Amino acid sequence: MSETPDPSRRNSRSHAAILEATIKLLGSSGYVDFSIEKVASYAGVGKQTIYRWWDSKADLVLEVWRDRLLPPLAPYDEQIPITDYLENALLAFGKQIGRTDCRQAAICVLAEAHRNPELYERMAQAVYLPRIGLILQAFKRAQQNAAFDRKVDIDIAIDQLFGAVWYKVLIRFETVNRAYIKKLVAQVLP
Repeated sequence: MSETPDPSRRNSRSHAAILEATIKLLGSSGYVDFSIEKVASYAGVGKQTIYRWWDSKADLVLEVWRDRLLPPLAPYDEQIPITDYLENALLAFGKQIGRTDCRQAAICVLAEAHRNPELYERMAQAVYLPRIGLILQAFKRAQQNAAFDRKVDIDIAIDQLFGAVWYKVLIRFETVNRAYIKKLVAQVLP
């Protein structure tokens, strides 16, 4: 494509229909059978409309994943213990990525990001870094307040917590529940 897609030219009804079609198709057909043609047909728009706003199917799915499928993460306000904050965040994240549409969006974007460094960077900026930044701030504030040992390596703890949830849901195809999350947090932050 020679032109960069222009989000300001979006018709709000068409945009919403495209996003809804994307979610429904990811939830029913998955990434393997997902195509711009199917999204256009389901949304009642032309393929050119989609390509006017998104460079690729991965860019479309990334927007849906970021804006519609991933649960928001609130900053840590220190009103609850850090372990409760982490348990709530991990449980919400695990349940959401366990949904077929969200899991398939993750698979799509991750598969394409491995081949496209620019997409990887957009994914990192849109999905991972904001969430990891909030978790990192929560850990630092909790350490400053002596809520857990200052010797805990925060980066490793984040990898252990979120990596375990990703692994359980995306690799083992299992669900997470509060009991699992409580054990995970207790093991990482004794």
